[in-house]
Amino acid sequence: MVIVQQSGQISRGHNPLTGLRTNFWYDQLGFLAISANVANGNFESTEPVSMTGVSYYPRLYYSLVGIIANLTGLPTVVAWNLTSFTLQVVAVAAIGMVAASILGRWWAAFFAPLPFFTGTFSYVHDSTSWYTSLQSHAVLWGPYGVLFSNNAETAGICIGIVALSSVIWVWSCDCSKRTRAIVTIASSASIGVLSSFQTYSFLMFTYCLVYGTALAVAVYVKECRRQVILGGAFLVIGVFLFGPHLADRFGQLPTLFCGLLPAFPGIIYAVFRTKWLVAVAGFAAVATAAPQVVFTLSGIFSRDPFLTYRVASNNHLGIFAWESAVSASAIAIPLFVIFLLSLRTRDKLATTITLTALLVLPFLAVNDLWGANAEPYRFWIEGFLVGGIALLFSLLRILKGASDYLTSPRACIRLKSSIVMAVAVTALFWGASLPDWINSMRDSEMQASWNPFTERESAISEMARKGTMDSSDGLIVTDGCIDNRTAKVTSGSPFAYYHLGMAWPSQKDEIDNVISARADGSLDLNSMDQANVVFVLTDSACSVNLGDKYKDNLTLLASDSYRLAPGEVVLGSQEKAGQIMLWRVVD
Repeated sequence: MVIVQQSGQISRGHNPLTGLRTNFWYDQLGFLAISANVANGNFESTEPVSMTGVSYYPRLYYSLVGIIANLTGLPTVVAWNLTSFTLQVVAVAAIGMVAASILGRWWAAFFAPLPFFTGTFSYVHDSTSWYTSLQSHAVLWGPYGVLFSNNAETAGICIGIVALSSVIWVWSCDCSKRTRAIVTIASSASIGVLSSFQTYSFLMFTYCLVYGTALAVAVYVKECRRQVILGGAFLVIGVFLFGPHLADRFGQLPTLFCGLLPAFPGIIYAVFRTKWLVAVAGFAAVATAAPQVVFTLSGIFSRDPFLTYRVASNNHLGIFAWESAVSASAIAIPLFVIFLLSLRTRDKLATTITLTALLVLPFLAVNDLWGANAEPYRFWIEGFLVGGIALLFSLLRILKGASDYLTSPRACIRLKSSIVMAVAVTALFWGASLPDWINSMRDSEMQASWNPFTERESAISEMARKGTMDSSDGLIVTDGCIDNRTAKVTSGSPFAYYHLGMAWPSQKDEIDNVISARADGSLDLNSMDQANVVFVLTDSACSVNLGDKYKDNLTLLASDSYRLAPGEVVLGSQEKAGQIMLWRVVD
């Protein structure tokens, strides 16, 4: 699966391990900055590019990537890709093993990659497209659109898949109570850890686990079915009615957790039915999630200006549109068909899995309608992959359970026809969605890659390191021909820049002025002084020569020559070689 997902890179002569995808890479460079800091020994929770201020952004995964780079000596980008690919292999292996276990056939494991290539019928609107654009910057695309970045969301999805697959396996196989308890608690704890990886993947798998448990009670335990269903339905109505008011008064994060309330009638019954195992697993998840949740809440309650801005900026990202229904049909329609078939064959596990996917995933994806307003399209995208995996497991479960019907001479003809129809519908919709994935492989922008190991990038990194590695010694500003985001990733040095939606530096207004002046081809020396920006990095091939323009204000510290690699360019220049020069502002 991983090799096929990277086939677009390989066919273009890119090395998937050493390159970084440039499509939608703005956020990825900010995340990589955290890894670069940790790789160079800086573990502080600061705004990653300037290394000043405070960052409440979940950083555990990026710190782990940095630690791996530090321990192995690998470049940060290589550690980033290698760690992600490894987690993807583990996730697909987990799906494959559970698939083989469910069907009882080893070859069923080879169905595991299929959910990762499911498309969203975007090509129906545009024959060359692989994603559907909605309002603002919201988009709908298949799993290959969320996995290509190799960031913490990718990692969180992979770990969540392993955790949920393990829970499904341990509760569907004939194993000991001890094994069931250990796997359930460990899986719950690993989902809790995702709060320190990435918020949306943490919430996605938390909702699936909590609601899946509650729905399992309703499906398996007839005595309490009515109470669980009616109590949950009543609370769902309450969430939609009172959620927006709760969000206005207490904020986004408390509202998201209140979205779990409808599952509690089922959870309460599950606690007693499992002799407190569900309670212990829940405690494990809460304990591992608590550090990041408490840290974030502390920032919210202290009215951190960045967090206030971040919540207010989550507008017009909903998916409540006909395009969303069309895009989801590749998963939703086969899931519904299999759900109906599971009722007929009385397969309780398949009913639980399909019902969880059909109810929980849409509920999260329309969270703007019940007040949370937490980038609904992101939940839609992640839910699309989770739904595909649920579809695979439930279909295999139906096939396994129906094997007696299919081989019996007295089998019901209608049931045989229903099973064949379910398989045909699933295959038809999956096959019809494949052009999206093919288009993504052909998309030159999607497959574009940045090489951080050219002579020029190496010279930029070397000169930045000669300037400073500590924000207390001063920050670096670059001319318009040097990308300070990529320079940060390769060097780990502090730069006068930040990612607006990630964290803010301590001298935000002054750095805003420095960034604005840089865009105009000049230096704001007064703001640089106030923000402790004391180094300037320039490229001699650049059409704007800051060294000459500010020769009375700068002194040259060092320089390094380079030749451009094939396809590499410097803005505003036709030169094939140049020098990267490090300057210091004269006191």
